[in-house]
Amino acid sequence: MLRERQPLLRRGLAIGGALFGAAMAVTALVFLRHQVVKSQMGQLLSFEAEAAGLQAQLTARKGKVEKLTATNRQLSEALTNVRTTSALLTDLQLRTPDGVQLIGAEVKGPSLVIRGQARDPLAFARINAMQLELGRSPLLQGEGVSLAKVERVEDRNKPALSASATPAEAALAALPNPVAFEITAPFATLEPARQLELMQRLGSEGMARRLQALRGEGLL
Repeated sequence: MLRERQPLLRRGLAIGGALFGAAMAVTALVFLRHQVVKSQMGQLLSFEAEAAGLQAQLTARKGKVEKLTATNRQLSEALTNVRTTSALLTDLQLRTPDGVQLIGAEVKGPSLVIRGQARDPLAFARINAMQLELGRSPLLQGEGVSLAKVERVEDRNKPALSASATPAEAALAALPNPVAFEITAPFATLEPARQLELMQRLGSEGMARRLQALRGEGLL
């Protein structure tokens, strides 16, 4: 009876050993695969960390470049600001009619505020001519030039009329008081080439040289 079972027992042991060996082989393969995947994951995590670091460096450098670009732009605008040039004063002088006296010019934000006085005869016509001339200025926005205030004011330089006044003094005392005015004119936005042309034409050589230098450096 025992002899009859021995072949079956050996066959069972052989099959069991084969199954155990196969299971161990599969376990070993799974373990090896796990180690490979673990190594690859480690490499991926390392690459991801390096990529994040490079991205952070790139973002920081981009911020620095943008800040430097903005600084250069502000510097260029400050160096080429037509509001502070002698060209603007020259242009104002050329556009001031006879009989009009400029008292002051002030930059307020994007606009130029001009104050002055006009004398008779035709004081109001002189002011109107001044406004029209400013509207033709290439440094200003013509459609935005407006008369903000106009009124007759007391002339403190006018002599008092008296019985002993000379004919010249009497004639001067009889003249109407001057008319004060205030004109607001927004500045025009000029392309660098156009601005350079105007600076050269109006004799602002310093500004023209700055524009040429900035254009040569690629900042305009």
